[in-house]
Amino acid sequence: MTRMNNLLIFAGTTEGRLLAEAVSRHPAEGRGCFVCVATEYGKHMLPEEDKNLTVLARRLLPEEMRELMEREKISRVIDATHPYAALASANIRTAADKAGVPYTRLLRESASTEGHIVVPHVKGAVDFLKAHKGKALLTTGSRDLAAFTEIQDFQNQLYPRILPAPEMVKKAFDLGFDTGHLICMQGPFSHEINTAMLRQTGAEYLVTKESGKAGGFAEKLSAAKETGAKVIIIGRPEKEEGLPLEEVMRLCGITEDTSGEETLNPDRTLKEKQEGTEKKEIWFPQFINISGKKILIAGGGKIASRRINTLSLFDAELTVVAPELSRQVLNLEGQGVLIRKRAFEEQDLEGMDMVLAATDDRELNKRIGILCRERNIPVNVADRKEACDFYFPGIVQKGELIIGITAGGRNHSLTVKGKKLIEEALEKGLEE
Repeated sequence: MTRMNNLLIFAGTTEGRLLAEAVSRHPAEGRGCFVCVATEYGKHMLPEEDKNLTVLARRLLPEEMRELMEREKISRVIDATHPYAALASANIRTAADKAGVPYTRLLRESASTEGHIVVPHVKGAVDFLKAHKGKALLTTGSRDLAAFTEIQDFQNQLYPRILPAPEMVKKAFDLGFDTGHLICMQGPFSHEINTAMLRQTGAEYLVTKESGKAGGFAEKLSAAKETGAKVIIIGRPEKEEGLPLEEVMRLCGITEDTSGEETLNPDRTLKEKQEGTEKKEIWFPQFINISGKKILIAGGGKIASRRINTLSLFDAELTVVAPELSRQVLNLEGQGVLIRKRAFEEQDLEGMDMVLAATDDRELNKRIGILCRERNIPVNVADRKEACDFYFPGIVQKGELIIGITAGGRNHSLTVKGKKLIEEALEKGLEE
């Protein structure tokens, strides 16, 4: 069977949505993209009226999956369903095998569960709450609510947090939960929101799945620590094999650089120019004195590490806030860098002259960008170039000569090549 370059994404997670958004932003000739979500609410979270995406909002049977793959000549299936949706993943894999289509599992990064109550399944959490009286905030969604009704006084003991979708709210009501205990909200949930909910409900326990960074797991743990609530973690069903989001994007023809800039096909910019469709957006390079300026870096991973190392050369007062920090960042603590090992809080912005949002959470980066603009604080958002007040350039320094390089946030590889050429030229000597 001749196949087109069509993708089929089963998007039940933040990573699935991010992948669909990336495909939407960077269309490729001859490539279509079909996205399957279980509910209309899931469809609402995806880009609207996008000619590059065809969204199907309903649960498909395995045979319907296979028929879709064959009918639309799918070239690759991306399984981005939730880590706990073991049956859905099994059905998708089986359908792909029968249709002869390559299958890729998009993995959500695991997080540490050390120091918390870990149970192997939902029943384990139910049994624990049966044996330990006390109010509990359930953050496991609506799928498993029925199991928790086995608890004798569940109506008064439990506070389920579910999506504000009509079918999910109806399900909760039908199970016997009332309005006084239902929390119907769409995430992501910050440390502050989780903390407020735990205090408002008086919950002694927080029940969660090990949903990883993208699922707001760190923010739940930090809120429980602040309020003194004990965390009951439902462990992942089994160890999976697959690829992280960045590698899946590359597999789909999209390159997401570690700088957070995305490019699809280096020739695309030239093509846009030739067709006259490119949006004119030229950034003026400006050098400013940041000596003594207070700069906040939200994030402690690879991107943040590189930027902190660069900024530390310019005598700025640096503050880093992140629940998890790389070894490189931790090593900077004794070098004048203030480290706050916890989740970002809104008050971290107070007194700051500049902010870099470089966390692993795209929605948190977006929120930080909005908060900064409300306070007129210049901000660089690592994975949203449209939300940046300034770009973080590639820097070449030789003595008193400092050169900043950028390709307008659109072509990171071009920036890297330019930097390398300049460094090679400077090695030959300025006198020449």
